[in-house]
Amino acid sequence: MKKTIAYVLALTLLIGLALSGCGTQQAAPAAETKAAAPAAETKAAAPAAETSKAAEVKPKTIAFIMGVAGDAFYISMRRGIESKMKELFKDTANLITQGATEWDYTKQTPIVDSMIAKKVDMLIIAPNNDETMIAPLKKCSDAGIPVMTVDTNIKDESFLICNITSNNLQGGKVAADNLANLIGKKGEVAVVNTKPGITTTDARQKGFEDQIAAAYPDIKIVSKQYCNDQAEKAAAQIQEILLAHPKLAGVFGTNLFAATGVANGLKAKGIKIPIMCYDAGPAQIESLKKGEIDATVVQKPMAIGETAAEYAYYYFNNQKDKIEKKKLIESVVATKENMNDPEISKWFYTND
Repeated sequence: MKKTIAYVLALTLLIGLALSGCGTQQAAPAAETKAAAPAAETKAAAPAAETSKAAEVKPKTIAFIMGVAGDAFYISMRRGIESKMKELFKDTANLITQGATEWDYTKQTPIVDSMIAKKVDMLIIAPNNDETMIAPLKKCSDAGIPVMTVDTNIKDESFLICNITSNNLQGGKVAADNLANLIGKKGEVAVVNTKPGITTTDARQKGFEDQIAAAYPDIKIVSKQYCNDQAEKAAAQIQEILLAHPKLAGVFGTNLFAATGVANGLKAKGIKIPIMCYDAGPAQIESLKKGEIDATVVQKPMAIGETAAEYAYYYFNNQKDKIEKKKLIESVVATKENMNDPEISKWFYTND
């Protein structure tokens, strides 16, 4: 009887162990399913993460602040930026353009501040003053927005990507040579500039004065005036200069406002003396056709703009080694005789 009970107990124990083993095998798939669930969720979430990442890649916003709005020179420069951006960036960059209606750093500074607030990706600017615009542009750079200057520049270039401009010093020398030839390399001449403290026109005047002093001992500069970028003021100034120097032989106007004003002022008095200009806006080209001015140094604003867009592309595409810190663009001289040459006329500035 004892043997029978022992046998039953042993059999019961074996059955219990067997059932216990079966329960473990059935629980395993449940454990595997629970572990697999996160893997399935991770796999499903991946496309969403990729989509989110793709959504974060947005076109770069490049801001261009003109030296002054409505100026054919800067309008032509903008056109150069736009065309080259379209070619290089395709649809991966946008351009926004602004400019004050006057050449005035107090009006340009708020525009810079607005671009900082918009968090643009790059700023291209023709600064209105070489000293007072340092702080606003440094603020922009410190905000993580790279800054490139075009045409004009500032005295502290340490934080700039680059400066792209015409070779204004050489342009002033070319202007001196041309005016000297027009007046027979002797006589009294005047310079009508725009404002002091502008790197481009300062360089033109310096180049002109240096070349006259070095190469033309019989030419004397008898007057240097600043018209504050106002053609009407330049017109009045040249008339005042003529009263003081009735034997004036020629005039150099350092930008389109100065040159146009000089031409208008002389025309109003019915006086014709050689005028050497700088720039090639529509009014100046019309004056050249009519013989009211004799020659003008033609910058290449479209080429400056194209180079700026090209450098922006290099900057954003890990090709910074291709960027020249100081890029000088050569000018050409237009006269009534060569103004229809396509290699000259293609650089004339337009308002559209």
